[in-house]
Amino acid sequence: ITLDCKLPGDLVYLIGETHNELGGSEYYETLGYIGLNVPRVHPDRFALIYRALGHAIANNWVASAHGIYRGGLGIHLALVAMGGNLGMEIDLGAVPTEQVERDDVVLFSESAGRFIITIDPENQQAFEEVFKALDFACIGTVTQKNRFVIKGIDGQMLVDVPLQDLKTFWKKPFGELV
Repeated sequence: ITLDCKLPGDLVYLIGETHNELGGSEYYETLGYIGLNVPRVHPDRFALIYRALGHAIANNWVASAHGIYRGGLGIHLALVAMGGNLGMEIDLGAVPTEQVERDDVVLFSESAGRFIITIDPENQQAFEEVFKALDFACIGTVTQKNRFVIKGIDGQMLVDVPLQDLKTFWKKPFGELV
């Protein structure tokens, strides 16, 4: 399973829970902070997620899958969209969280054990049945629009940029190498 989203209309899921775990994150480094709340690993809980995801992949219900790590959800959603050369519309209000009340925490927390998954809507019922006892949510859709759109926890627009702009900024640090 590759990281790139495949088709407009596919559903975007977040598997796992987001916590206030910005300690040592890329986000805090950019702001000049270190932070206290570092990501914690919960092997027993994560094993359940990995087994469920393995089952969903084995049944061909998953179009794309990508782990979330350094940089957090916002960065990795952009990678999935850029990889598929398709837009996304995302609602941070749908993200499973625990004691997180700020958009920047949802976007940049580096909580472990999380995945971005895209699926064909025809597989929604079977996919959700496998994850019903775990933390997961449909947080958006893949679109043909070639725009990367994120609405905040309160529904306000946070990001609305053309996919090409994301690609330009992503490649910029490489200068002449691209």
